[in-house]
Amino acid sequence: MSKTKTPTRQNQPHNPPQHHAIVSTQQWVGPLPPPAALEQFNQIIPNGADRIMRMVEQEQAHRIAHEANGLSATIRDTRRGHWLGGAISIAAIFGSAYTAYIGAHPAVSMALVGIPITTIINAILKNKSR
Repeated sequence: MSKTKTPTRQNQPHNPPQHHAIVSTQQWVGPLPPPAALEQFNQIIPNGADRIMRMVEQEQAHRIAHEANGLSATIRDTRRGHWLGGAISIAAIFGSAYTAYIGAHPAVSMALVGIPITTIINAILKNKSR
């Protein structure tokens, strides 16, 4: 009869212990976290959910005011451009009439009227394409 050897610890391959880690992340889109997260904020920070709600309300009020200011500035700039364009056009028409009156070459009068009219037509077409 043959004797079987039982493996000893020295004959076994060395297998280090394996460790497993589970990583979990959460994220949300938008200004407010989900209600469960708000409750957790309340547990960590006194009145945490209330502070977050105030922060969201202040951010929204700021965004609305910022957009309103931007819209007002755009309207003012557009009006200023209209008044300036109108003034330049009227000055060009009077200049054209004056040059025709003093007997200047007709090309001068046509240029004085043609350039502002071309610019106005260009501005109207750009505005329509937007």
